[in-house]
Amino acid sequence: MLEGMISTAVVIIAGILGFLFRGYFGSYVSEKGKNLATKEDIAQITAQIENVKASIQTLAQLKTDYEQQRRHWLLSFYDSSIEMLYEKFSMNFGDLPFDNGHSLFEFQQSFRGIVTSMVKKYQRIVLYFEHEDSLRVNAEKVLTTVLEADSVFKKRFGQIKITLMEEANAFKSGDRQRIDETVAMSNDANKLYWDQMRPITENFHDALRQYLTVVNQFLRKDSDIDSQIS
Repeated sequence: MLEGMISTAVVIIAGILGFLFRGYFGSYVSEKGKNLATKEDIAQITAQIENVKASIQTLAQLKTDYEQQRRHWLLSFYDSSIEMLYEKFSMNFGDLPFDNGHSLFEFQQSFRGIVTSMVKKYQRIVLYFEHEDSLRVNAEKVLTTVLEADSVFKKRFGQIKITLMEEANAFKSGDRQRIDETVAMSNDANKLYWDQMRPITENFHDALRQYLTVVNQFLRKDSDIDSQIS
């Protein structure tokens, strides 16, 4: 990956720098003995050294940017997972206002939006981490449960919308029998939804906890390296 390529390139450039010193000064001493190098010689050597230093600095910046991107996508994936856990998997649909279904529609759009976002962020993790890396493996476990939840959501949420809107209309009508019937229908729809969704949310919570553990290990490792360098 990029990290290995950068490290290799730095080693190669350092080797070239050493070769330039040995090659130049070796031949120089043999040809000119103890004579001092001319200003032109010094300028040429200085230019070569500066070029090598600039190349090393460029590679070092690339490595820094690469590591920052790795951290960014790991944490961004975690942030979306937390949003899913505490906003979508913890929703009580009965708390949504009777607003002709607008809040229900917004929740539906938001739920699907987070799923799509997590898929995209996981694909970035795939770019930055090897297939067998525990960070990628655990991110995949989190995403798998989200996709299972999305499947249930597509199948069951439509009925929740219908029954809740009918319940809202029943309350507006003031018809007691109609209210009781629609409340019962709404409760049945919610039960079907959560009977299928609840085990998935529990698996999601376990997968997210494992993901957080490996992310913490990764961040602490990088922090330890930075402190040693500084």
